[in-house]
Amino acid sequence: MKLDVKDIKILQELDLNPKITTSQLGKRIRLSQQVVDYRIKRLQENNIITNFGTIINLAKLGYEQYRILFQLANVNDEIKKKIIDYLKDHENVYWAAIVGGKWDLFIVVWVKNYEYLENFLDELFNKFPKSLKDYEALYTINHEFYRHNYLFNKKQSFNVIKIDTATAKSTIELDKIDFCILNNIKSKCRKSSLEIGNLCNVSYKTIQNRIRNMEQKEIISGYRIFLKSKEYKPYLLLIYFSEYGRETEKRLLSYARSHKDITQTTKIFGRWSLLFHIRAINEKELQNLVIEMRNNYPIIGDYEIIPIFEDISINHFPMSKENLSK
Repeated sequence: MKLDVKDIKILQELDLNPKITTSQLGKRIRLSQQVVDYRIKRLQENNIITNFGTIINLAKLGYEQYRILFQLANVNDEIKKKIIDYLKDHENVYWAAIVGGKWDLFIVVWVKNYEYLENFLDELFNKFPKSLKDYEALYTINHEFYRHNYLFNKKQSFNVIKIDTATAKSTIELDKIDFCILNNIKSKCRKSSLEIGNLCNVSYKTIQNRIRNMEQKEIISGYRIFLKSKEYKPYLLLIYFSEYGRETEKRLLSYARSHKDITQTTKIFGRWSLLFHIRAINEKELQNLVIEMRNNYPIIGDYEIIPIFEDISINHFPMSKENLSK
């Protein structure tokens, strides 16, 4: 699908506010509500908008986030598909992707603690013996989502959605209605309160109050569209600090928030210090970004670039099925 100026304007407005109504959006870009609605549906059907995500801070519910890289052994297509299907349906897997370079698979999991992570890995390796050659697990300290600045011709003011795993000390209890709401808006944050109320068997006012309450408690950290682009290819960039400098790290994060090619940053604990999600037109542009970062921030030592070939799945609330069935 070839995007025209109107499509770009719609994406820009949705990127700034994914929950904006079609009538409000139409007024902002001078299109009718019907035309806006049609174009949004077309962007979804052509897989340019993959979902209207609700960013749920699962740390508030007592979970820890880990990012795991896997290297496959000599597996055939059948075994690889079985591994992919297993990860796609797993109740702890938030995101999974096929990647390149040294690694073959990248996943994000939410688990209760490190013991649960060990159980997850043990089950995976036992289920697919001799299929997984190596892995590296990275504990997530905090995670920042940014707007897709490559959509704009000028820098946008910082608009950051944060998930601070380390600061979520208390565990908030949710009931079945809360789980039903989150499950219905996790990838469809534009869904109306009336529609959600019908699905959860409560009034629309109850839905509005519950969502507002979860926003105030920061269980819902924000809302964000997730996009695919043939022009801007996705990469992961892992960097290691040769020496630690807190002020330099703060300046590097500030740089990342306003850079047009960086869409997410994760502070991690382990062999690596930071993980960036990047959209770049080509490898040359990506390499220029790395060189610029290393020149401006000398504490950056080693780094690793990992191309993302294909998303396997993204589930903003993977454990909802288990809790909804109780």
